Amino acid sequence: MSYSWQIGTSKQLCWLLSVMYFLSLIASVINVLSLIIKIIFGIFILLHAWKTLNNLIKESWQLDFDDENGWQILETSTTKSIQILPSTVISKRFVFLHFQIENKTFYRLIFKDALLPNINDYRQLIVTLKTYQ
Repeated sequence: MSYSWQIGTSKQLCWLLSVMYFLSLIASVINVLSLIIKIIFGIFILLHAWKTLNNLIKESWQLDFDDENGWQILETSTTKSIQILPSTVISKRFVFLHFQIENKTFYRLIFKDALLPNINDYRQLIVTLKTYQ
């Protein structure tokens, strides 16, 4: 058995982050600090939002599983074998993927709408994670 999932940008995650940045901007404006500090906080929040959302839009990677090689992640033309850790969280809307590469742990958040080209592959991803974790 061999499975492959192409993971791109999640519109739900972009929307959630945009709301959080907007709320942070409002909080920086209505606090009791001086005007110059409010402006500095506002600029910092806007720059951070721009950088984060820009990087998120460019994000694309691939998660593979087959019986021979196990789990693999493909980023920027580099394939690495990974071990899915039991602390991975699986829900109806997202997977909080916790994995290990060469004794270093990493996290990835996979929203249901981030699977390309078909979000129906999300169910297949969940079943494969539960079966071969």
